[in-house]
Amino acid sequence: MSRDLVVLMPAQVEGGVVSTTAVLDGEAMCSMNFAREEFNKLERMLWPLIEPLLRQQENGPASDVARHLEQIRIFSGNFCWKHRDVGSAWGEVGKRPGTDD
Repeated sequence: MSRDLVVLMPAQVEGGVVSTTAVLDGEAMCSMNFAREEFNKLERMLWPLIEPLLRQQENGPASDVARHLEQIRIFSGNFCWKHRDVGSAWGEVGKRPGTDD
């Protein structure tokens, strides 16, 4: 890694400064909790359809779907699971009166 200082003229620089941090408030985290629950439901519905196909073939649409499901879980940080308690005070997003799911 080089530690040389490079001086750029303003005309050479394009774009803007982007923060490296993000903040989720309780309401946004509540939505992440809901998204995680919905993803879990979707995965439970899809897995019985995907699993038999994965046994029959190595590559194909079933392995693509399984890979994407895994990538969503990994790269979303499981929908910010470690901060799930922040959103719990906001209630339950997506619930309708009289439903249990």
